[in-house]
Amino acid sequence: MNSSASAQPDAAELDRRQRALDDLAQRDIEVGSRAQARVASIYGPTASSSLGTYDFSDSFAKHDQVSRRGDWVHRRWLRPIRFFYRHIPKPIRFAIKKLFS
Repeated sequence: MNSSASAQPDAAELDRRQRALDDLAQRDIEVGSRAQARVASIYGPTASSSLGTYDFSDSFAKHDQVSRRGDWVHRRWLRPIRFFYRHIPKPIRFAIKKLFS
């Protein structure tokens, strides 16, 4: 037995693989066109993605985000308040959240 001859796929197998690849490529095109139509219906015909009209110039650096927004939440004096808030019943929590928002 020639092992190199048995390792090579025959013409029928190559044809089957090529048809499978062609089917996958066709399905990819169909899914892509549906996605483009969905984005266009939601964000308008000129949008190329869901972020098509978003302007990132107003964003600020991650370092500034962390230093401005998140640091006060984890201060030591706030731990008992967070603990108390997390362990009260949900309806009361939602009422407090609604009151302060």
